[in-house]
Amino acid sequence: MKTLSLLVALTLSVAAPTACAKKSLAAESVALDRVECARCRMLISTDSGGGQIVSADDDTRFYDDIGCLAADWRARSGHGRAFVRIASGGWGDAVDASFARPAAVATAMGSGIVAFALAADARAADREGRALTFDEVVRTSGDPE
Repeated sequence: MKTLSLLVALTLSVAAPTACAKKSLAAESVALDRVECARCRMLISTDSGGGQIVSADDDTRFYDDIGCLAADWRARSGHGRAFVRIASGGWGDAVDASFARPAAVATAMGSGIVAFALAADARAADREGRALTFDEVVRTSGDPE
């Protein structure tokens, strides 16, 4: 009986999920047309030009516009890890991305901010030939609401 009890206890401890396990701080997929922007509350119909904040402590916060992400990042004092949709596709860490405000780009909330993997691509696309860092976008971004 002791052997059976020990076997059951060992099996449960291996099979049971760990409640204290830390969540991976990686970009998550967006459930389009089902999730609201955490800042402006508009339904997110495309993740193009969007972003997200992933935190080990909170649910992932999704954004329809990099301007919304930047305003919320500032308000939350940089809690978590920010990701942006890169213009060429895929998610990238906001800190590693370069940002531009191309002349003829429309974004969900009108910030006009687009993320690029390379600073040279951002400079080439920007209407003033600049490549902005995430910190600069956060500092200069007006509240898109």
